[in-house]
Amino acid sequence: MKRSTLTITILSSCRVALLASALLISFAAISGEGDHGDEKKDEHRNEFVTMTQEMAAQVGVTTQAVSAGTLNITKTVYGNVVTDPASLSHIRARFDGVVTRVNANLGDKVKKGAALAVVESNESLKSYSLTAPFAGTVIARHANEGELSNGQVLFSLANYDGVWAQLKVFPNQLRAVAEQQAVQLTLADSTFDTVISHILPSPDEQPYVLAYANIDNTSGHWPVGAAVLGNITIDTLDVAMMLPKAAIQEYEGNTVVFVKKGDEYHPEPVSLGKQDADNIEVLSGVAVSDVVVVNNSFLFKADLEKSEAGHDH
Repeated sequence: MKRSTLTITILSSCRVALLASALLISFAAISGEGDHGDEKKDEHRNEFVTMTQEMAAQVGVTTQAVSAGTLNITKTVYGNVVTDPASLSHIRARFDGVVTRVNANLGDKVKKGAALAVVESNESLKSYSLTAPFAGTVIARHANEGELSNGQVLFSLANYDGVWAQLKVFPNQLRAVAEQQAVQLTLADSTFDTVISHILPSPDEQPYVLAYANIDNTSGHWPVGAAVLGNITIDTLDVAMMLPKAAIQEYEGNTVVFVKKGDEYHPEPVSLGKQDADNIEVLSGVAVSDVVVVNNSFLFKADLEKSEAGHDH
């Protein structure tokens, strides 16, 4: 049996560390006369990487047992964050008159019932306050002392703690999308799980409908106007064997996973089925309870390929 010793270099943001331990990649040597193509095939079948538990922990290798699971079949749609209509108010004076005092400015955060301005009625000559209908932020001000109210909007108030995703659903997607379906929204590094609340025709006869999903924006990470991606769950599928997509590698023309057997990691060809955003169905090649590398499996592929390249010279 031929053995080659490889060294893994770990890159981090602060240093380049050279691991002292070595990976031992073992290859079964085929002796005797015969078809060299078959020999090579058998040789690849018997390749494996030897790695201690300590080294696996150092390089971030994690494993998971093959098990049954549920795939969430999704449709991907795109849209924008919009203001909740119930949390946007354009405030006018109840009676026309003169603005005698202004208490709120652009950008001020006010509480429900706070006096934004005082107006003196033209009819009664009595003063009354314009109050905030809910807690929020003043996003527009059109009131100055001494001006007439004249029915115009004096303040606009918004509360962005709750916003909506407005998602465009095109005709080829429409049959699969319905109200109350789960949807995962993504914006930059933020995700939010919610449901489709309602579906409405688009304005101006656009060639799509609009699906709305509520977002809790108390974090402030979902600004109005931002573009969002939505993965709508249109179906679920129970499968006998499932693994994270990160476990899958392409090696020697085969789709493989690395199965852990003690300190040995063997590339096993697998047949795959349906998939969702994170997981994939495994049809054959492994069995339930087999322990498979699901994080940093590319390390084993890279080391096998390096060793193969070395043997070719």
